[in-house]
Amino acid sequence: MPWALSLILTIVVPLVAISIYLGRRILRALVTVTGWEYKKTRRRMVWFFIFINLLPAVYLLAYLVIGRAGTSLFNGDSLLIDVVLAYPFWMGLALLTQLFLVFLPLDLIRLLFLPLIRKNRERWSAREPRLILTVTVLVVCYGIFTLVTNTWTVRTVQHTVQLPEGFGGLDGVRIALISDVQADGRTGEWKLNRYVDKVNALQPDLILNAGDVVTSGRQYIGMAVSLLGKLQAPYGVISIVGDHDFFSNKAMVVDGLRENGITVVEDSTVMLKINDTPLTITGITYTYRQRPGPEVLQKQGSIVDGGYKIFLVHQPAERLVEFAAQHGYRLFLAGHTHGGGITLGIPGLFMVAPASFESRYVSGFYEVGELLVTVTNGLGFTLAPIRYHAPAEIVVLDLQN
Repeated sequence: MPWALSLILTIVVPLVAISIYLGRRILRALVTVTGWEYKKTRRRMVWFFIFINLLPAVYLLAYLVIGRAGTSLFNGDSLLIDVVLAYPFWMGLALLTQLFLVFLPLDLIRLLFLPLIRKNRERWSAREPRLILTVTVLVVCYGIFTLVTNTWTVRTVQHTVQLPEGFGGLDGVRIALISDVQADGRTGEWKLNRYVDKVNALQPDLILNAGDVVTSGRQYIGMAVSLLGKLQAPYGVISIVGDHDFFSNKAMVVDGLRENGITVVEDSTVMLKINDTPLTITGITYTYRQRPGPEVLQKQGSIVDGGYKIFLVHQPAERLVEFAAQHGYRLFLAGHTHGGGITLGIPGLFMVAPASFESRYVSGFYEVGELLVTVTNGLGFTLAPIRYHAPAEIVVLDLQN
């Protein structure tokens, strides 16, 4: 069974439980406040929950009837399937889980104040349904706004990097970090072209790409590498390969990037000189299918003593961060995580991203000694066609004295 289908079927079980829990709470509140007929309202809610959860059933049926060829229908090439099945399921998952994470603490607080509630039962019974509906509306509005802005816009994250002594020649150098473009039916030519234009408009001196040019198959490789070839920077565009480049066709991706003027580094180091100041970029291939042995890392780590050293990799593995920190690197740049993709929780209190089970470095900036770790959310999608608390982005690093 394809991993995507297996993961979706695994998600369904807790999602159904959450739907039942929330459905009962909201149903009782709706009937109480509006006076609607209970059975008719319940029937409509049941049909609504069935609709937003159709994707797993149809996906499984396509696999059982057609086989693996049937699962390709759900890769984003069909707008109809996305609109009718994929978006309702994934947006429903984000919104229902967000509601659950709000209602569960409220219910726990309610238990703590149960004696007080019993003393004021009539007053509480009159106010609780309206409170439930008010919270539901607020959370859903917040969730939809977050989904739309995170999924269909691209933010620019700018960060000033303080240069150590001796690297004054790099003062004012601007580095753009991109990753996980993942060209496919959802990240097509129009979207990718706008992304490239936005990167170029930032006028970077150097562009670094942390891998995953396409999502799957060979269909979008030509388009993706051609558009990425339009990226412009005085000191060039340097790229490594990511997991999905392996899943698609690594050789075609690498050859296509090089044919379009992009330097691809695989367990090697590129040496530049900017204003007579040496700058080196070590690109390490670290994916599920290929990981470097100790001898590869030691060789690259000892190539240059002195100079401003940048470590570029796809997956922000903790052992690589430790290695880079120990070998004098100043910047550690990665992608892979999509910022968690769908990150759940209550902003300001707690947030949980699936990617955090793989690495503590999920999104943003982390200081490890003198090393600045930067993990970008990237642009494209892998499984879910949405982003939640993980907006698409371009990271800009401005080097300053």
